[in-house]
Amino acid sequence: MDKVICFECGSVNEYELRDSVRRYEGDGYSFTLPVKTPFCKECGAPITIESIEEEIDKQANERIRACRGIIKKEEILEILSNYHVSQKLLSRLLGWGEITLTRYISGGYTPSISNSNKLKSLRDPYVFQHLIHERLEEGEIELKNENRLKKLQGSIDKKIEDLEHSKGKIYEVVNWFLSQATDEEPLTHLALQKLLYFAQGWNRVWNQRWLFDNDCEAWIHGAVFRSVYEDFKKFTYHPLPKVNIRVHLDEDELAVLEFVKKYYFDVYSARTLEWICHLEEPYQLARKGLKEHENGRQVIGKKDMLAYYSKIADQYHISRENTDSVKRYFNDLLF
Repeated sequence: MDKVICFECGSVNEYELRDSVRRYEGDGYSFTLPVKTPFCKECGAPITIESIEEEIDKQANERIRACRGIIKKEEILEILSNYHVSQKLLSRLLGWGEITLTRYISGGYTPSISNSNKLKSLRDPYVFQHLIHERLEEGEIELKNENRLKKLQGSIDKKIEDLEHSKGKIYEVVNWFLSQATDEEPLTHLALQKLLYFAQGWNRVWNQRWLFDNDCEAWIHGAVFRSVYEDFKKFTYHPLPKVNIRVHLDEDELAVLEFVKKYYFDVYSARTLEWICHLEEPYQLARKGLKEHENGRQVIGKKDMLAYYSKIADQYHISRENTDSVKRYFNDLLF
């Protein structure tokens, strides 16, 4: 046992623990913490014992984290475990010092709200994928040759593939479109929503079945699939991450997606895709009675989609064997 000296009277190891209360106040927190601290038995003066202060600091930091919504150490460990990534590598990817995560996990250092939110966002594999791409773009080229990064990329790919099973087939289509994006031709959330809508309509006409079960809603900025919106709204108008995973779509479905990519995504901006959606009857029928900038969540009727896309397919002779005819449709619609 280390010597504990009272600097008031000089007695050694003569102390007792007494109940007291400490108050903590700061940005986003205000609370009291009951503690036991040492006092000299001889003169009653307070004594500082480092191990006891460290334990009190840990308890206080846990309360501060809870009050401010700061990520817990258990949640950080869960992220590390789920992605099979080391504390050191994750700190580097986040642009932090190599021991920053170790300090957060030990409880001796509390993350800022900003850093906490960054860590929480990594639960989403699409966000993690975006982080890796950003770091490589910023010049961290040496990371490309690290086996640990390859292992991490495999874990992210697996998490993204799992979404196809947990959230439905629509995510297979989402991932296919994400795989088609490039740095020169990035994909935004606004464009993705419209591409999903167009693919749904054309697949019903050409393959006599809906591509996925999800309903589409007529929002101010066009067709929106709510579940996809919830997952990608955090990207706002920034490019979505490119993914490289295998999808399980059949040849007929892939033919529709290739058609939508070639004649919609490769040609028109996200805003133009939004405008195309606005000009089509299914969206207009769903928005009937609403003003242009009035919020609405009406479902775009699948019967209306089938009727409209069947009509324009017949009118413009658009088929898998005659895809170029869709250009005439766009010309009439937009001009």
